[in-house]
Amino acid sequence: DGQLVLNQQIAEAAPKNGIATIGPMNIRITASDKYAIGSANAPWTLYEYSSLGCPHCADFHLDVLPKLIENYVNTGYLRIILVHFPLDKKSMKAALLAYCMSYEDYHAFVHHLFDYQRSWWLDEDDDRLLQYAAEYGLGYDEAERCMHDNHTAQEIITDRQQALTKLQINGTPALVVSGPDGNEIIHGVPKYSQLIDYLNKRFGLTTTEAQ
Repeated sequence: DGQLVLNQQIAEAAPKNGIATIGPMNIRITASDKYAIGSANAPWTLYEYSSLGCPHCADFHLDVLPKLIENYVNTGYLRIILVHFPLDKKSMKAALLAYCMSYEDYHAFVHHLFDYQRSWWLDEDDDRLLQYAAEYGLGYDEAERCMHDNHTAQEIITDRQQALTKLQINGTPALVVSGPDGNEIIHGVPKYSQLIDYLNKRFGLTTTEAQ
């Protein structure tokens, strides 16, 4: 795809700040904050661009995200928003189901999908997805409606398109750290020690303050 190649060239040419690429200053990310983790008054927001069928996304969400919540969200520095960037039809259906959940069930459901990723993603039909949705309160008929909700699907596609065209995000996972000094993008999952060093420097914190 020519657009993806162009985006990659733009991203590679952009200035860097350690593990991050410095993104456009004037881009306001329009993804919904309905399921945001953390205070709306936090000075920094981390947008987690993720596909529910992506193994590296599962690694980040299951292993790294809880530490970020403990060290930065619970201390008021950071707000985290998962932005669905589905790379396949099954991941799109999973995202649509997640968006039908209550706030509490949404986060538990997403965690469950990442934890049991291979079982539902490799399933030939949607039975596992529907089973998991039922465990979090969505009956069969309601879940079927959610998976065919064109309005919500368009919202997901719009978020994905903004990531592609405005932020040069071509794949998952990608982290956008947005704050008073603009947007910076981390492609892939860095080592946690690298991520901590980057965030502390960006936030103007010492390691002790971040614990």
